[in-house]
Amino acid sequence: MTMNPVTAAPAPQAGPQAQAGALGAGARLTRNVLIGLAVVAALFAGTFMLAWWDGARLSASYIVDADRAYAAGDFLTALTGEEEFDPATNQYVTRGGYLSALRVWDHPRAWPLPADVARAEQRIDEILQERLTIKDAEAYVQANVGRPNPYLGMVYLRLGELYEQEGDARSAAEIYEEVPQLFPNEPELVERARANLARVEGD
Repeated sequence: MTMNPVTAAPAPQAGPQAQAGALGAGARLTRNVLIGLAVVAALFAGTFMLAWWDGARLSASYIVDADRAYAAGDFLTALTGEEEFDPATNQYVTRGGYLSALRVWDHPRAWPLPADVARAEQRIDEILQERLTIKDAEAYVQANVGRPNPYLGMVYLRLGELYEQEGDARSAAEIYEEVPQLFPNEPELVERARANLARVEGD
């Protein structure tokens, strides 16, 4: 007696409804991923814009303070700002300067810069090069020695340059020699002091 060979049953084919369901699930997954990415991007953009707006308001308030001091002829305060005691609140209030405004935007990712920042930079150059006096610089250095102050090195170096302009090369050289020791974490300041010292010693 012969027996018919056993053949494997063919795999069931997915029907049109099953195929449509698979395609629909894939489309939903893609859509959900895109929605998630859009939400993340919107949150990032919103956070960035909020931080930028807060920075713009803060720097603008500092520039207003600086402009007021500049108009009054108090150029050092206009440059660096100050902590002023308010008897009404019995607290110290920060009055910003042009340098304070620039520090708000000193991060490389801080962009775009508000338009008034460029004017603050111009005022800084003007005060340092034309308005700052030896008396002002000496008073500022004496008041801030031993205190954390982000602008002390800049004013101290400028004091040396003012001494040099007045013909006091010895006092200028002493300051130039001290800058690398006092402000080792400010490489641009150190490089400028060393260049100034080389010039003074070469004369």
